[in-house]
Amino acid sequence: MEILEKIRSGMDLKFEEATVMFNEMLSGNVDESLIEEILVALADKGETEEEIAGSAQAMLGHAIPVDHDFSTLLDVVGTGGDGSGSFNISTAAAIVCSLFVPVAKHGNRAMSSKSGSADVLEALGVPINLGREDAARFLEQKNFVFLFAQKFHPAMKSVAGVRKKLGRRTIFNLLGPLCNPARPDCQLIGIFQDDFIPKYVGAIEHLNIPNVIVVSSRDGMDEVSISDKTLCYYKKGSSVKTFDFDPVEFGIYASKDKVKGYEASVNAKIMKEVFLGENHSDLTNAIAINAAFALLSAEVETDLKKAFALARETIKNKKAYEKLTELIA
Repeated sequence: MEILEKIRSGMDLKFEEATVMFNEMLSGNVDESLIEEILVALADKGETEEEIAGSAQAMLGHAIPVDHDFSTLLDVVGTGGDGSGSFNISTAAAIVCSLFVPVAKHGNRAMSSKSGSADVLEALGVPINLGREDAARFLEQKNFVFLFAQKFHPAMKSVAGVRKKLGRRTIFNLLGPLCNPARPDCQLIGIFQDDFIPKYVGAIEHLNIPNVIVVSSRDGMDEVSISDKTLCYYKKGSSVKTFDFDPVEFGIYASKDKVKGYEASVNAKIMKEVFLGENHSDLTNAIAINAAFALLSAEVETDLKKAFALARETIKNKKAYEKLTELIA
C-alpha cells in the first residue's frame, strides 16, 4: 500500500489521503495486519492535524446520522485515556448545560476510569441505547440525548479486533469528540495530553466546527481541573485565543482526590447527591466550572465568571436534579 510506505518513511498524509485510507479501513477493505501496521506507523510518527481531521471525516461518513432542527447544539466530551480515574464530570456538566442549550452527549463505556459516560447514565436510568429516530425524538423533547458511540459507529467493528490486539493508543483514541453523529456546532473538548491541543484545534478547523473550547489540565485530566491550571484554546469562528485557567482565581481550588471516581453505581449515587446539594462542594465546583466553559462555547454567556455562577446556582437550586429526573422519567 503506497500510503503505508509514505507513513513508514516519516511523511505526513494530506487530509484527502487520510480520508480515503480510513474510508477503506472502515469499509472492511483492508486486512487486519495492514490496519495494524498503519495505526502503529501513524502513532510512532505522530499524527498531524490533517491526518486526525481526515480520519474523523471518514468516521463521520460511516456514522449513522442524528437529525435535528436546532440552530445551536452542544457536546461536552473528553478523549478519555487520562488515567486519572476521576468522576463523570463532563456528563454531569452536560446535564447542567441542557437547561440552557440543547445537548447531544457523545460517549462510550469506561476507558481509563471505572465509569464511562455510558456506564454512569445507564446506572442512573437515563436511556443510552436509543437508535437514530428515537434519539432525535428524545433530543427534541428533553433538550438532551446520549449518543452511544457503539450504536452510531457500526463501521468501527472493522478495526475493533486490531485495536484490542494492539492494546496501545492509536489515532482512534483521539477521534471520539470529533465524530458526534449529531454534528454539534459548539463543543467543550477535553484532551488527555496538552501537546496534542494545537494539532487538535487545527483538525477542528479542517472539519469546520464553528465554536469549540479545547482544554487539558496541567495535572493530566481531560477536562477543566480544580486542582491545577488548565490550558485552554478557545476557537470562536475563525479566531483562536489561548489562556490558562487557574482555579485559585475563582476560589475553587481543591486536591485531585476530591473529584475521584468510583464504579458506575457509586458515581450515579454521588451525582444525585451533588444535584440535591448534599455536601459535595468541591465536586459541585468541578462540574460547574466545566459547565461554565461549555456555556461559554455555546454563547449562553460571554463571561466565564457569570457562566460559572449560573451553572453553580443551577446545581444549588436543584434545577439540575429536576432535569436529571426528567431524563430518567
